[in-house]
Amino acid sequence: MVTLVPVANYLITGVSRGIGRAAAERLLADGHQVYGTVRTEPPGLPLAGFVTLDLAEPAAFDQALAPLLAQLPALDGVVHAAGIVRPGPLADTRPADFTEQFTVNVTAVAELTRCLLPALRAAAGTVLLVNSGSGLNARPPLSSYGAAKHALRGYADALRQEEPALRVCSLYPGRTDTEMQRAVRAAESGEYQAESYLRPETVAGVIATVLALPRDATITDLTLRPAT
Repeated sequence: MVTLVPVANYLITGVSRGIGRAAAERLLADGHQVYGTVRTEPPGLPLAGFVTLDLAEPAAFDQALAPLLAQLPALDGVVHAAGIVRPGPLADTRPADFTEQFTVNVTAVAELTRCLLPALRAAAGTVLLVNSGSGLNARPPLSSYGAAKHALRGYADALRQEEPALRVCSLYPGRTDTEMQRAVRAAESGEYQAESYLRPETVAGVIATVLALPRDATITDLTLRPAT
């Protein structure tokens, strides 16, 4: 007997590259309807739809999302994969660096989730936040980024308690072979060793597993590290 996986509707941020794109590709391959957010250009994926959002301007989300939500009353899950990092020691980190990272990595996540709550509640959906190892251990030269990711962890914990009908998962990937990781390694003055890092496709597979869990189970926090 062949067991058919029900088609679900998912929204993913940052589908243009990195973990967000890999997650979109994986969920599309699994036969789901995938919607995405992009900052400028279409991502070149067979998405069911996409929304142009500047995550640095969360006050504009309500208006930008209205057309999509009008045609999508129920949403099975949102994957917050987009993020930015501004490396540097705290002594050199200016207010604008903190503001930018907290806006994109925390405030935008909170506002997008707030806008999507009616659709997520309708489907008893899943909110998956792609955090970072820095969300568990803030360290130089990613100190301000780590502070923002710790805040994201706190947001997820609070959302889980306020919305018990939703499943809320914080995923903490280790070093992953992405453009962001190249910027991090440059800030660390370290060699870039792609073969020693997680592949975005591996992280995407974990995301798909979390989203596909039976309704009797939830993963609240999940740490993923390279095997080497």
